[in-house]
Amino acid sequence: MKKLAFVFLLNVLTVNLFAQFTEFHPELDWFTIKGEHIEVHYHAEAKRTAEVVAKIADEVWGPITSLYQYEPDVVHFVIKDIDDYSNGATYFFDNKIEIWTSALDYDLRGAHNWLRNVISHEFTHMVQIQGAMKTSRTVPAAFLQWLNYDDERRPDILYGYPNVVVSYPIATINVPAWFAEGTAQYMRTEFNYENWDSHRDMILRSYALDGNMLTWNQMGVFGKTSLGNESVYNSGFALTRYISQKYGEDKLREINFALSNIGSFTIDAAFEKVLGKDGNEIYDEWKKYITEDYKKRTEDVRSNLVVGETIADVGFGNFYPSFSPDGKKILYVSNKSADYFGLSSIYEYDVTTKKSKPLIPAIRSTYDWIKGENKLVYSRLTENNPHWYNVHDIFTYDFDKKKEKRLTSNLRANQPSVSHDGKRIVFLFQKDGTTNLGIIDIDGKNFKQLTFYANGEQVYNPKFSNDDSYIIFDYSYANTRDIAKVDVNG
Repeated sequence: MKKLAFVFLLNVLTVNLFAQFTEFHPELDWFTIKGEHIEVHYHAEAKRTAEVVAKIADEVWGPITSLYQYEPDVVHFVIKDIDDYSNGATYFFDNKIEIWTSALDYDLRGAHNWLRNVISHEFTHMVQIQGAMKTSRTVPAAFLQWLNYDDERRPDILYGYPNVVVSYPIATINVPAWFAEGTAQYMRTEFNYENWDSHRDMILRSYALDGNMLTWNQMGVFGKTSLGNESVYNSGFALTRYISQKYGEDKLREINFALSNIGSFTIDAAFEKVLGKDGNEIYDEWKKYITEDYKKRTEDVRSNLVVGETIADVGFGNFYPSFSPDGKKILYVSNKSADYFGLSSIYEYDVTTKKSKPLIPAIRSTYDWIKGENKLVYSRLTENNPHWYNVHDIFTYDFDKKKEKRLTSNLRANQPSVSHDGKRIVFLFQKDGTTNLGIIDIDGKNFKQLTFYANGEQVYNPKFSNDDSYIIFDYSYANTRDIAKVDVNG
């Protein structure tokens, strides 16, 4: 008869977790700024950003920690101005936050002060998630394990060979994606660094009026398309604001504290304890409120709809439509069936046949025609530089020769626009979290800087005036965009 052996083990992982490996970049000189609560590590090219980060981080420490009544150990910020990439990442087991200096220019969000936004957002992640942990940050998970063994076949063998191993993981963190991102965007009421802008409202409004909002369970996880993942952010932000406004901002802390309880494994249980309703009840209540509100606010618009002809109905990101010089084609940038904006390309729509075809792959930027030539100017990401940084440069594509030509090298140049006489190209370029305007000849020579911003200002979408004497462009420093102009001679 087979003998059973039952062994119950509680395997507790007590090692420090490390983030996914990224290059150290030894070619750069690194420095550290020590603040009251934080340390900022940066390379020389990101000095301005690092100094601002140190100031902001110390300023937001008190308001965020007081809301959740939790203070982390010293937080280490790592500042990078290496790639043309805009993001922040919080490693809450390591007490580390990585910040990329490039400001976020995202089609699904409005303008914000990048550093105040991203520092407050990521630091809220650090405080809120650590505050929701059931143990210390050195114990990310536990496992309840059961083992069974074959019968012993020799008297000198204590146990036979293991034939059953069952492990049941017990996470010490159970914060759903919507709550983590919702609270990080909400921050504190008085901050307004990541406000509920018109872009966010448009996306949620479209979902609500179409009866296609993310479900309660869908809000809890990522793993979607660019639009789907952004909708987790949007829905989480909106629901967090709703809870704060209806039930009180202090309920965010109480829900977080309930999640840290060793016996609480779902957000539903935390809601039940704090709000007296489970997650589905709160979700249904919020969904009904915003749907009715949107219907009321859009009643006049919906009763007087003006619908045009759709020429690109595939893809959730179709941008920058422009007629070809002869007016027979329309070019546009689209992700088509791809899951992410970053996989977009330039497509051509034939006005006569009403069919689209791909023209130039892997392009996400704006573009422009060169007058009198069958050539297109655009920007693309490339790693073809001495240290393989992922940065933008300007290229042209000759449709007659089917050939691409690179005009700039490691300039971090984007959003090009061609003068009406076809002789020059204006564009934006960035360094240390600030963008400026530059101009080159149509062959890529004679680079000249036109603006000299140095404090995190952002410029967008430069265009030549009708007589090519000055440049019109968007300008932003905080939460809005203005229109500005500069002479082509600087």
